[in-house]
Amino acid sequence: MLQHRQPAARTKASRRDFVERFAVAKEGDGLPRIAGRIFGLLLTSARDLSLDEIASELEASKGSASVNTRLLEQSGFIERVSRPGDRRDYYRIMPDLFERTMEQRLARWHRLHEVVMYGLTASDLSPTVRSRLRDFEAAHENVREVIETALTKWRTRRRRS
Repeated sequence: MLQHRQPAARTKASRRDFVERFAVAKEGDGLPRIAGRIFGLLLTSARDLSLDEIASELEASKGSASVNTRLLEQSGFIERVSRPGDRRDYYRIMPDLFERTMEQRLARWHRLHEVVMYGLTASDLSPTVRSRLRDFEAAHENVREVIETALTKWRTRRRRS
């Protein structure tokens, strides 16, 4: 069973350290590390940041920052905004980040569900394999229901606030 590791010592993290750790975590989700660094930077920023500020803060090229902000924008994690009288674009975390993230995860779960259900229609599966797929699907369905319930609760709570 997977377990979450706790930090060895109770030291206070710096913002820079958080951004790097966040980037490594998002890299595990398939994002390029620089995209994870941009995501972490914007997540911890009190204000919208320009592309130049992002590149400077992360010591990255402006081209890399541009490509990866576009990726994050297309993924629905950040949004581009403008300011009156300023030709530069600025970036910030999407206001409904948690909902978007959960919706994307549910979409991935639904795609996997469709594949497993399709696999179960195969006539050349052994009873052992068919049983394994059914068990996988049952566990998968349970987790999907939990995520959907949590998302519904979150939306209800946000509407009341």
